Amino acid sequence: MGVSYPMTPIKTFSSRSGLPTPHAFTLIELLTVIAIIGVLASLLLTALASAKKKARTTVCTSNLRQFTVALDAFLDDSGGKRPSVDDLVAAKYLPATNTLICPEDKTGNWGQWVQTGGSLLISAPGQGSVNYSYLLEPLSWDDAEWWLLQNSGDRAGVAACQLHGLGNQRTPNIRNYSGLLLRAQLDGSVLRRQFFWSVSPQFGNSTMAGSAAPIPLDPLQIFFDDPANWQGYQ
Repeated sequence: MGVSYPMTPIKTFSSRSGLPTPHAFTLIELLTVIAIIGVLASLLLTALASAKKKARTTVCTSNLRQFTVALDAFLDDSGGKRPSVDDLVAAKYLPATNTLICPEDKTGNWGQWVQTGGSLLISAPGQGSVNYSYLLEPLSWDDAEWWLLQNSGDRAGVAACQLHGLGNQRTPNIRNYSGLLLRAQLDGSVLRRQFFWSVSPQFGNSTMAGSAAPIPLDPLQIFFDDPANWQGYQ
């Protein structure tokens, strides 16, 4: 009766070097590795995009805070006389004009473009005045409206950035954006609000008693938290 011996695998050798031929990856193994790399890359890109967006929001918050500090200093020095943006820059209360530009502003002059209804050419930004990204309508309100804002305490703001929300910058309309809103208060704080439009455009303009001219309701929604604060305009 013969003795059986275990079979040993036969090694294959390269015809040139005499070394064993390396085992090649199968198609399934290659596809699995590629899929894993793709998932990791997408996660990394998403994290980087989120970090960049947060960084831009932080820069904008700092800009708004610097603006309110400059405005407060000007109001103290001028006895309460409201300045224009040009006044703040010319008097060196805002020596760095880049603090008026939001990193999300692709036009480089969103605030003026919106305020002028698109009549301001963004290809020639500012046309002799200072460019700015922020909504600064309260600076142009008359005394009665400004008094309402001042007496609203921490419920109302004086400058706002809507460019961190969802929308587009193709047309100069503040209704193009909703979602995250950064709003600077007179006390120097900057609030984060999830803002969505609640009044339809057909409400038009309204006038407050003692106001020289009607102002749109849309900006009031941005600068006042509680609708009760601006119902007096209706």
